[in-house]
Amino acid sequence: MPDRHELGIKIYAESFGVNEADLLPEFISRVGNLYAEEAILAAGGPAWSDPNLTDRDRSIAILSALICEGVLGERLDTHLERAVRNGVNHQALEVLLVLLALYAGQARTSVAAEAIQSFFQKRTKTARNIT
Repeated sequence: MPDRHELGIKIYAESFGVNEADLLPEFISRVGNLYAEEAILAAGGPAWSDPNLTDRDRSIAILSALICEGVLGERLDTHLERAVRNGVNHQALEVLLVLLALYAGQARTSVAAEAIQSFFQKRTKTARNIT
């Protein structure tokens, strides 16, 4: 069974869309050595591996937290990509935004709604250009 560090590397490599071997230098360049190591160990813990939550559940929880905190841009897009890989579709995110608006308010969720709409429009445009 992999240790926490190995599992954390795997989780972050998937999130960043890089090879596991390339993750550590990439992550350290973004946040520094100490923060990167602590975050990797945390990601390798039970929050990411407990069978009581599916990867889809985790993605929804993480996106909810990011949206409520007002996180946008590359950080949100990274987690949107992961959520899509984990089976969260555009329609589910629209419903999530409506639900979050009731608890976090329109100000946070309307900005996130625009970001999510843009994210899926870019994906659709990219898919059209590939085919």
